[in-house]
Amino acid sequence: MGPNKTESGKSSQLRVSTRRVAALWATCVVIGAGLGWALRAVSEWAASVDGMPLRDWISVLAKVPDPYGTVLCLLLGVGFGAEVARRTLKDSVAVSVQQDRVIWRAGRKTRRIARAEISAVYLDGVDDLVFLGTDTGELARANNNLNEDAVKEAFLRHGYPFFDADPHLEQYMRWVEDLPELSATANALLKARQKALADNAAEDAAELRADLAKLGVIVRQNDDRQFYRLIGERAAEVTGAQPDEAPV
Repeated sequence: MGPNKTESGKSSQLRVSTRRVAALWATCVVIGAGLGWALRAVSEWAASVDGMPLRDWISVLAKVPDPYGTVLCLLLGVGFGAEVARRTLKDSVAVSVQQDRVIWRAGRKTRRIARAEISAVYLDGVDDLVFLGTDTGELARANNNLNEDAVKEAFLRHGYPFFDADPHLEQYMRWVEDLPELSATANALLKARQKALADNAAEDAAELRADLAKLGVIVRQNDDRQFYRLIGERAAEVTGAQPDEAPV
């Protein structure tokens, strides 16, 4: 589906809503408190199990009499939940959509992308906000913790080429090991990324995706399958490659 355009206006500011922030904090704190309660309930048993992680600390907790022991475990659980919420929000994305550029911030990182550099903007599922360059390569990929309708409305209002999905889906091909049209380095990185996906190592998989993009290889995945497309000179060099089922 192609981009739609509407009238431009003042810059649009996109950030995590207060409601979503409050919901995240509440959920993490409640779950943390539940874990603290469960810890108290099993602390005596856990302290008696050989090889139990943090056994010494659990033994100390088990010896604290009630109600102080229960209160302490609840406080530890709440603290753990609060830390999870803090870390989750630390890298939350804020986007400023302007007439001549897009500025997005994630934690301490700030990225400015000139409008002239952007050929497409789309939401990749519920996970990422993606910007494609004029060579169809990825300019930036940011964690999408924003309201999807607000994101779409902001980019369309400023006339950006916003798509409902990756506009190059039909160009992706299924990756299998040692494809001859890919360099040895690209195949090695894709193999490493396959393992990272299997191990649920999201950070490693993201880093490997960025490394592949530098080689002109753009990657998507569907479950445990990886798909790729080539950009620039590498795409022009490949002939006779038949597209496999593209991810959705």
